[in-house]
Amino acid sequence: MNRQCNVTKRIQTSKGPRYCPVVLSANGRIKPDVVLVGDREERHPEGAYYISWYEGKRLIRLSVGKDAATATARRLQKEAELNAVNNGVTVLPDGQNGNRSVAAAVADFLDETKLTKKPKTLAAYTTALHYFTESCPKLYLEDIDRRDLLKFAAFQVAHRHREDRPCFPRDTALFAYWRTSSTARGTDARARTWRA
Repeated sequence: MNRQCNVTKRIQTSKGPRYCPVVLSANGRIKPDVVLVGDREERHPEGAYYISWYEGKRLIRLSVGKDAATATARRLQKEAELNAVNNGVTVLPDGQNGNRSVAAAVADFLDETKLTKKPKTLAAYTTALHYFTESCPKLYLEDIDRRDLLKFAAFQVAHRHREDRPCFPRDTALFAYWRTSSTARGTDARARTWRA
């Protein structure tokens, strides 16, 4: 079982958006906004920090915000959790109360979609849900509400330069995911109106 948790920062490079490893200072903390691009250190104030770890063979990546200190704390917390699970301890992270993480729910949904849909549909769903997890700071599926979906629509317009093209395919992918996840939670997603 893997006990390691890595921290990366998603930045814009000349080759497009990339997850680049962070640079640690002598005391083990993350140097704010400094990442390794190739083999050299560069300063990138844009982007968010992500922690990543493996569950089996699957890579799980979770956005932890734009603060380097928060990213360090979340990495240490996740490493302690992985170490405890590796030693046979059942761990329920603080504040989770049995809720499903957004990253795990998205990964499960995409695995299920891979079995039932065409590759082109899977690619569209993967892109839409990646953008959603990038725009939504909530960690648990049960915490997401209508406002988060509206923020996602605004995120698409502001950051993906989609104001001249409709966002319908990505909205459809997100709502398909939301219906599946809501049904799993025991709520009736059809009774809710998500579009403004």
